[in-house]
Amino acid sequence: TGAEIAKVSGHKPQRYAGVHDPTEDWVLGAVTEHVECADCHSPHQAGGGALGPLTGVKGVNGPLAGGDIQNLCYKCHGGLNNVITTVAVTRQILQTDVKKEFSPANPSLHPVGAPGKNPDVPSLIAPWTVSSTMKCGDCHGTNTAGGPPGPHGSNYARILKKNYVTRDNTTESAFNYELCYSCHNRTSILANASFKHHKKHIEGEKTPCSVCHDPHGISVEQGNPINNNHLQNYDRTVVFPDSSGKLFFEDRGRFRGACYMRCHGKNHAPLTY
Repeated sequence: TGAEIAKVSGHKPQRYAGVHDPTEDWVLGAVTEHVECADCHSPHQAGGGALGPLTGVKGVNGPLAGGDIQNLCYKCHGGLNNVITTVAVTRQILQTDVKKEFSPANPSLHPVGAPGKNPDVPSLIAPWTVSSTMKCGDCHGTNTAGGPPGPHGSNYARILKKNYVTRDNTTESAFNYELCYSCHNRTSILANASFKHHKKHIEGEKTPCSVCHDPHGISVEQGNPINNNHLQNYDRTVVFPDSSGKLFFEDRGRFRGACYMRCHGKNHAPLTY
């Protein structure tokens, strides 16, 4: 993994030395920020159990049942020890606690640890279904085909396995939104199978997926099923209140809704579909 941790984005154990403490308490917090090999791998038990290289690591048996590997991510990216201090996209609703973003109680979420809330997603590529669950590692990990599994490093930002452009005025292509199109069929999206203005926004207006959708999820503490389902959480550098000062999406039934906002110089007060 030496080449992996040297990549542009990744967990960087080379930046720390001797900070890890076997007795550190991730539940109560107050742990000094660090990421060393021993934080994710036990030299005594690695590979010897159902969790493979994560077997025996403190923190794997956490909020999710059955020793789920996502608990290991939550050690540093959720709760009292949340180390995220910067965000890639300036959201209308800001949340950096990943554990809250993936709570099954949320109005919408990518299905990490529990199935999602949307019963109708025509763009899903088999074997994915609306009943599927996924792992953090489905999006985060090496970008090198055949490389070592796990979020050691990637040449894409945020340790993403595939390319995911969040910059406005991006030309639509299979590569620019490669991460999204690995699970959501590009043809279906551009054919407006689930939203009649997908093609107009993504291709015509060059609007990235990230402008409207927050890929982790929207916390139940901040959002609601009417305005924040379908991962609706806007990029505030692109989307602004409409002429009446309103800024929200309103769900009006299957594949129907209303957008109150202003973006790319167009006032939606509202735009209904």
